[in-house]
Amino acid sequence: MTFALLLFYLLAPVFLIFLCQKVPLLEKLGVVVVSFIVGIAIAATGLLPEGEAVKNLQSGVSSTSVAIALSLLLFSIDVWAALKLSGTTLKSMMFAVLSVMTMAIVAAIIFAPYLPFMWQIAGMSTGAYIGGGPNMAAIKVAIDADQGVFTDMLTYDILLSALYVLFVITFAKPIFSKFLPAYQQPKSLQEHSGFEHLSDDSSQAYRVLAKVSLLPKTLLALLIAILIVGLSVGVSKLFSGAMAQAVIIITITTLGLLTSFIPFVRALPNSYPLGMYLILIFCFASGTMVDTSVFYEIKWALFGYIATIMIGSMILQSILCRIFKIDVDTFLISSSASIMSVPFIPVIAGALKNRFVLVPGFAAAIIGYILGNYLGVMVAFAIRAWVG
Repeated sequence: MTFALLLFYLLAPVFLIFLCQKVPLLEKLGVVVVSFIVGIAIAATGLLPEGEAVKNLQSGVSSTSVAIALSLLLFSIDVWAALKLSGTTLKSMMFAVLSVMTMAIVAAIIFAPYLPFMWQIAGMSTGAYIGGGPNMAAIKVAIDADQGVFTDMLTYDILLSALYVLFVITFAKPIFSKFLPAYQQPKSLQEHSGFEHLSDDSSQAYRVLAKVSLLPKTLLALLIAILIVGLSVGVSKLFSGAMAQAVIIITITTLGLLTSFIPFVRALPNSYPLGMYLILIFCFASGTMVDTSVFYEIKWALFGYIATIMIGSMILQSILCRIFKIDVDTFLISSSASIMSVPFIPVIAGALKNRFVLVPGFAAAIIGYILGNYLGVMVAFAIRAWVG
């Protein structure tokens, strides 16, 4: 039964990808969100077997999949190109990072009396809203966060993120244009072809994984990622407790980044879509672990904490951009790069009707991916030392 359940988790995303390709509404939602929602729906039916062995399998699948995915997602990133192309957006992104960290810490102090596991929530939120969903998942593993807290956060994150995107593409520019300068078109911005694979979050992006001709290189990328995880686990043996888990994720991030500087590894096809496929496994497995009472017993303190970070960081960043005379489009694309990460950059750039912010937006979001794990773990342990 355990083996059958393992296969179920590993192969379920194949069906969900196919489903999204056939149903336009699901495609609009995105296969990542669909994976999590379907997982929750399965949990609600009570059809999955219960018991300690099943819980251990679910936990193992989610932890292992995100650990391997992390390296694969980093392999294809051209770090130097991201830095060179970021321009003023890099400064704005640093303001976004500072704003998220500030609000995560301030809100943690305010909400600490009402939320257990506050340090875990603060760390995962920092990683998520500086980097993205994979960072939240990685930090969850790094600090050995409570599974119930994580799934609650993931649920509220989906809801609040949807509201954030709706606000940015509708009312945000008219509002912030009242006190931020207008965008000045650059004299020249060379097109860069290194980030297209990061912008495609559609179900079609996974088709390349089925190409038999690319299978050897795909497996090689997977093997390198597994090797990095193995080395990271080995390094963690020098530490104990929650610190050991943190060392694993930090080491994976560092080795993944260093490996991305090797041209041969960076050129390996399918490392990014394979990493995202593993993220689908993680989301689906996490969904099946959700206590569905979260939907009719809203935890207002947790909801309020996440909302405070999103709203507060946006306001604080806009103030810093005002002081340093950063234009409204650059502010909005960098805020979106931080809160929503890479796949949403084309959506925001399209809503702004400004193609010139597209590549710098990619660059800023990539920097967020890189910083998310380090800063999320740092904030988690700082809050644990401060408020307990």
